Amino acid sequence: MTFEFSDEDGFISVVNTNKYQGFVDDDWQFDQLLNHFVNQMNDHNIIVWASNEDGGNEWKIDVLNQPSSNKEFSNFSFPISVTNGSLYLVSYNDLTMAAQFEDEVLPSKYNAHLKIDLSNGLYNVTVRQMFNPKNLDYEAEMVHFELIFILTTEAAEQKANNVFWYTA
Repeated sequence: MTFEFSDEDGFISVVNTNKYQGFVDDDWQFDQLLNHFVNQMNDHNIIVWASNEDGGNEWKIDVLNQPSSNKEFSNFSFPISVTNGSLYLVSYNDLTMAAQFEDEVLPSKYNAHLKIDLSNGLYNVTVRQMFNPKNLDYEAEMVHFELIFILTTEAAEQKANNVFWYTA
């Protein structure tokens, strides 16, 4: 399954919208939001990563059950739980709206089509970046990210300390 994902701000996320606690504060600060993402990642409700250093682009994202044979630039793996039969790709813009307004629902109506159907359970997700984010000359037609979902019985003991691939 391939998704076309519009990222205006340089962050992509996969979210269990059934469990993710989106509200932070009606006047949140960026560092506060990043800490919220890390806490929610460590509760296995979301995985957030920086897409590139420029912030934003139109991305092609493949959802797979094993990696392709294509060469990757980088990757990371992290667990997420599925409790309602699906996860969603969610934009930073939608996450910030949910962070600011208690009644904001994820996914937004504009991004409800970015649904990944999965059986309930705990998944180890490998995110493969298929391009060099410092090279702005990557092809629009290529697959930019691969998401590989592997059902597992227990999460690794790893904890997130920050948003993956984000450098301030």
